[in-house]
Amino acid sequence: MKLRIRIVAIASAMFCTAIGASAQTDTSKVYIFLKDMPDAGVYLPPPPDTASLVYADDIIQWQWGKMQRDTPRGALANYDGKWGHEVVAEIYSSLFGFEISEKNTPAIWKFLMKTSYTGNSSTSTAKRKYMRTRPFAQFNESTWSEYDNAEDLRHNGSYPSGHTSLFWTISLAFAEMVPELQDTILQRAYQYSESRVIVGAHYQSDVDAGRLAASAAFARLHTSPYYLADLKAARKEFDKFRKFENVDASAMPKGKFLGEPVDTISRRFYGDVVQYWQAKAERGTERGRQAIADADCSDDAFLSIFSQPMGITLNQKTTPAIAALMAEARKSLLSNAEALKKTSKFRKRPYVQLAEQTLIPAAEGTKAEESSFPSANAEMGWGLAMLLVEIAPEHQNDILKRGFEYGRSRVIAGYNYATDVQSGRLMAAAVMAHLHSNPDFMKLVENAKNEYSKKIKK
Repeated sequence: MKLRIRIVAIASAMFCTAIGASAQTDTSKVYIFLKDMPDAGVYLPPPPDTASLVYADDIIQWQWGKMQRDTPRGALANYDGKWGHEVVAEIYSSLFGFEISEKNTPAIWKFLMKTSYTGNSSTSTAKRKYMRTRPFAQFNESTWSEYDNAEDLRHNGSYPSGHTSLFWTISLAFAEMVPELQDTILQRAYQYSESRVIVGAHYQSDVDAGRLAASAAFARLHTSPYYLADLKAARKEFDKFRKFENVDASAMPKGKFLGEPVDTISRRFYGDVVQYWQAKAERGTERGRQAIADADCSDDAFLSIFSQPMGITLNQKTTPAIAALMAEARKSLLSNAEALKKTSKFRKRPYVQLAEQTLIPAAEGTKAEESSFPSANAEMGWGLAMLLVEIAPEHQNDILKRGFEYGRSRVIAGYNYATDVQSGRLMAAAVMAHLHSNPDFMKLVENAKNEYSKKIKK
């Protein structure tokens, strides 16, 4: 048994090394080279320090994960310690009902492999920048998964989670490929990334960052004509093996993979409260004033918000194609968030739950009747950022950073908990995957790309 475990671990290490070396200079293995990828070390904040209050959420989730280990969920988490595109193929073969392999499904296999390699690289620079100690090492333990090599992981940064970014990226791509199964696909992706917390290989904040890094990678993939061509071929091949009928491909993702919002009886609620109080301290600063301005989520407001990171002035008159694209996306993102608020368990907003005041008193009465979960503003801000990366990839880090901070403004203002904001961002990625499977939406994207290209050439 120990020999088999060691062989698997060595194979995993070799796989990681191969990605870091040859894959990033070989066009047959990636769609976007590492040097051209969004840098999570720039657009995401650093991981929580062990001396910070925010670290409380990581500790709470680490303890929760340990309680899952001797359960069926723990057994799945052990299995999810496996690494690489072969494992992704194995998992989705079971989900789709047919074998995904180089021989049986060459188009899907190629699409899966290159997307996985590209998604994995989305965390590379941030990992090296922070070299965060993993939880099992922090507490002088070992990982729960028999497929993890603890010694190798000790020398590989914990933030963001690489397992998460690899699996989440290909899952978003598969959701785009087969929109009929989007909720099922993303449910498995959510489980897989959650497993990294259970086995002690990652903190919750590592996994959260890994999902966002994957979202950024997914956005960047759409700048590659090779990705778009392979997606088309994979979708065509999938239709030959289709095992289901009469499923509505036009239905927006329902967000069931997120589960229900954090309840006040949950230990994780304390993590949300800690982050609320930390964010509240920023209200009297320039960042607090920005949070007030960010309460405006109109079409014109978003055009203004993203003008600076895009490097051009966006408005209805001078950039009508980009404005039309953003308006359509914003409408879909908002509609999705509102639908999820109605179908999920109602969650009181922080200022209501804690009997506090917000930065925007005028909206308190109206917003008190709306659920805090998920954050609609965060969903719109992150979704539009993902979309604009596709239009102006040379400004990707600035765009993503602004989209991230737009969502965080809701925590600072007191209108959403941190987990509501993160859920909004995850839903944004799901909506973007769905919209990209719509030919009419893709025409708007193409028009916006052409308009931007002409603008920057002047």
